[in-house]
Amino acid sequence: MDRTYLVINVIERIRELAEREAIEFTRHARTQMYMRKISSADVKQCLIEGEIIEEYRDDKPYPSFLLYAKLDQKYLHVVCAVAEEQLFIITTYYPDENLWEAHRKRK
Repeated sequence: MDRTYLVINVIERIRELAEREAIEFTRHARTQMYMRKISSADVKQCLIEGEIIEEYRDDKPYPSFLLYAKLDQKYLHVVCAVAEEQLFIITTYYPDENLWEAHRKRK
């Protein structure tokens, strides 16, 4: 099956679940959000407007994806696992310019 087709379906599913607020934050994600001053509204906006830049289809129990989006003047990364009827936010952070090119490609 064509990878582009799979990614489009995944991003559509992520956006649909985010719009329905079918989002659960892991303890790790909540801790990181608190420490980095990232709001749940920012995470939701990234899920709805973002682009998939990495895929971790072999992750268990659900495949996960790294999304990025520009919010105001900052870029945000969100790693989410996609279950049947819910998104699990694994972590979120502002990408380090020393590790990322244009905020979306690992150096």
